[in-house]
Amino acid sequence: MKRIALVAVICAFVAMPARAAIFTEDFEVDLSAWTGVGGGAHNGAIVADPLDPTSGNDVLTFTQATWGGDIFGTVAGFNLTPGQEYTVSFRYLGYDPQGAGSPGDLGGYAGLAAGFPGSHIWYYGTGTVSGAADVLIDDGQWRKYSYSFTAPLSIGNPVRLMFEDFAHPSYDTIASAPDVYFDDISFVPVPGAVLLGMLGLSVAGVKLRKRA
Repeated sequence: MKRIALVAVICAFVAMPARAAIFTEDFEVDLSAWTGVGGGAHNGAIVADPLDPTSGNDVLTFTQATWGGDIFGTVAGFNLTPGQEYTVSFRYLGYDPQGAGSPGDLGGYAGLAAGFPGSHIWYYGTGTVSGAADVLIDDGQWRKYSYSFTAPLSIGNPVRLMFEDFAHPSYDTIASAPDVYFDDISFVPVPGAVLLGMLGLSVAGVKLRKRA
């Protein structure tokens, strides 16, 4: 009977549909879900896909390179569930009209922030500034990236997605824009993490009943 109950629990969770995304953005309408440093202005702009301007696909770019965070998703932010795993995914294009296809550090950065920016983490970039992983490729092609983490984060709640076209006045003498682009951003909880956590609780409950 205990085995049957445990199998029923497993089947019930396997049958659960994937959890809905917390936040998605394809930049086909406007930037009303985004704000800038301190909740003010930002340099984000919606433009046609530079690789296929007639496709009807719009994407995010920046009219000016900056540093310290530029555009932040959702003014209110969203709280994370402790122990829950989340995945952030997006498409990125590093495209310099003057030299498209040449690898370089055009300044695309993606991270998470608890404020504007306040406490924050840079996950992926075209360099290693502020601890980011140097994984975004500037080769004139759209590429998809994703990173996962388990809550809570050291930056605290609520969190916001954060993007920028990076340039620092101390060591970037020339910063052109627009030359980095983002599209199809999503922030979703990982269903498997919930399944494993709940399954662990179910197994623990069976063991406790057995001991009793």
